Amino acid sequence: MTKFRGIFPVPLTPFNESNQAVDYERLRQHVEFILNAGAHGLVANGSTSEFALLSREESVKVSTTIIEQNRGRVPVIFGATAPSTWETIEVAKIGEDIGADGLMMLPPYYYPLSDDEILSHFDAVAQKTKLPIMLYNNPGTSKIDIKPPLVARLAEIDSIKYIKESTGLSARIHEIKALSGNKIDIFVGSDVIFFDALVSGAVGAIASSGNVIPAQMVEVYNLVSQGKFGEARARFEKIALFCSYVDGSHKFVQVLKTALEIIGKPLGPPRHPLLPVTGADREFLVTTLKIAGLC
Repeated sequence: MTKFRGIFPVPLTPFNESNQAVDYERLRQHVEFILNAGAHGLVANGSTSEFALLSREESVKVSTTIIEQNRGRVPVIFGATAPSTWETIEVAKIGEDIGADGLMMLPPYYYPLSDDEILSHFDAVAQKTKLPIMLYNNPGTSKIDIKPPLVARLAEIDSIKYIKESTGLSARIHEIKALSGNKIDIFVGSDVIFFDALVSGAVGAIASSGNVIPAQMVEVYNLVSQGKFGEARARFEKIALFCSYVDGSHKFVQVLKTALEIIGKPLGPPRHPLLPVTGADREFLVTTLKIAGLC
């Protein structure tokens, strides 16, 4: 199997204004927008997809729609996260059945877990799937931090090939590489440090901001891959403030959907209880988009 590399946006889920039903046709159009910008892969059923606000039936249909619209052009990773090991195995099987190329998963959420419990969980899941697994470390949402020493232990499991590192700490890239070597490839999940992470050895980004600026993020990745670090930094600096606002606002879905509405590519509102960005926050968002050259 080809290794995952590059910019993997997580498509937002479009909703109708009237009844907040999923707009599947607009989802297909949005996937085309991302792919036409040169994205190297996609992630379905992730945090940016509002997976926690979708029913199981909706999440499967949304993910299936993304995979069908992709038509095999790039790899698609399926988010397989659940509160228990056994449900995670069930969700991972769904990812296999609908044709995903890999699985991305947080540790089980709600209960605090020891390192041994996290290791046991991922080992059990890995034994039940044929797909490569991407660990997802996002303590801001899961309240569990998979620290580099534990990453090194998890990297010994054959199916665990990648990690999405979303703490926003650049030092984590170096720490993981020092402890795990080449046993696990690192994708950065914090858009504001994605340039620094790529220069430090990350192989790509799972990019929320790729819903709005996919072409710009792909350009930065391609320039880094070519060793043109000065040009890559200059391109990144134009989008850095937008990426920082997406990451730092703690309302990334709302910011992204409002940004798309501002630049004329609306996907409808976020699903309740989330609300669009308004007032001074919206004004600042417009400023970030102007600096990025989008409006």
